Amino acid sequence: MIRKFIAGLALAAATLAPGFTPSAQAESYPERPITIVIPFAAGGDTDVIGRLMAAEMSKKLGQVVAVQNVVGANGMNGMNAVATAKPDGYTLGFCPPAPMTIHPYLRKLPYSMESFTIIGRAYNAPCFLVVPSKSSWKNINDMLAFIKNSPTKFFWASSGTGSVPHLGILSFFKAFKVATGNHIGFNGDADAFQALAGDRAQLYLSTAANIGTYEVKPLVLLGEKRHPAYPDTPTAKELGNDVEVSLYGTLFAPKGTPDYIVSIISEAMKTACASPEYMNALERLGLESAYLGPDKALTFIREEATRNQELIRSLSEK
Repeated sequence: MIRKFIAGLALAAATLAPGFTPSAQAESYPERPITIVIPFAAGGDTDVIGRLMAAEMSKKLGQVVAVQNVVGANGMNGMNAVATAKPDGYTLGFCPPAPMTIHPYLRKLPYSMESFTIIGRAYNAPCFLVVPSKSSWKNINDMLAFIKNSPTKFFWASSGTGSVPHLGILSFFKAFKVATGNHIGFNGDADAFQALAGDRAQLYLSTAANIGTYEVKPLVLLGEKRHPAYPDTPTAKELGNDVEVSLYGTLFAPKGTPDYIVSIISEAMKTACASPEYMNALERLGLESAYLGPDKALTFIREEATRNQELIRSLSEK
C-alpha cells in the first residue's frame, strides 16, 4: 500500500515537472511507425485510397504510416482490432460507411460508433442509380413507371444486405413511394455489375468511377448537386425528393486517444488530402477530395448513422 502511495506521488510529481506538458508530448509524437487498419481486402477503393493517404501522411509526420488489411466478418474483425487497440495514436482505422454507420444497427457487434474517436473524412463520392447501357429506360420516370406497372418483374442488385447500395436504393424507393421489387444481394460491386450485364438485374447504385468502367448509364444522382462528369443527369432533389447517398472514407482512432494526438493526425490528414499526388489519384478514380476535420466529420457521420438507423427500423417494422 505504501509503495503504491509513493509511486502515485512520484507520477504526480512527474506530471507537474518541467518538460512534462502537452506541448512536450506533442513534440515527441510520433516516435515510431503508425498502422492504419483497413477492414477489407487489398485492392478495393478503400484500400487504394487509404494507401495513398497513408503515403502522404508519412511525409508530414516524418514516420512510416503503414496499411494493414485485417479482413473477415464483413469488416467486423478490422473494426474491432482498432476498437480494442491501445489509444496511443499508433493504431488507426480507415473504413467506408457501412462498418460504422450501418452494421451496428443490423446485428450485435463487439463495437459501436462510440468505440472510436473520429479524426476526419478523406473523400466523399455521391452515388448514382445506374442501369445497363442497353436499357430502354431513358430517364428515371421510365423506370418508375415500369416499377409501378410491373413490380414483380423488377429486379435490382446490391453488394450485399446492409451495404450502402442496399440501403441507398431502399432510401430512394421510400422517398419516391414505389414498390421495392426484388432484391438480389451479391458479394461486391463486380458481381452486381455482372448481373446487370447479364440481364439478371436492372438497377444498381454506383459512384461515377464505375460508370466509365462498366456498361451502365446513370438515371439519377443521389447527391446535393449535379456531377460535373454527368451534367445532364438530374439529382433526386430536382425530381422532388431530397435523397442523398454517398461513399466516403473515415479515418478514426480508438476511443480515449488524447486530443493532442488527434490534432497532430488530423493536420497530417488535412495536408495529405490537399496534396497534388492525392488529389490527382482520386481524380483518376473518378472521386474528389472532400476533407472534413474531426468535429465536422463527427457531425456528418452521426447524421449518416441516424438516417441509416431510422431506415433500418422502418424496414423492420414492415
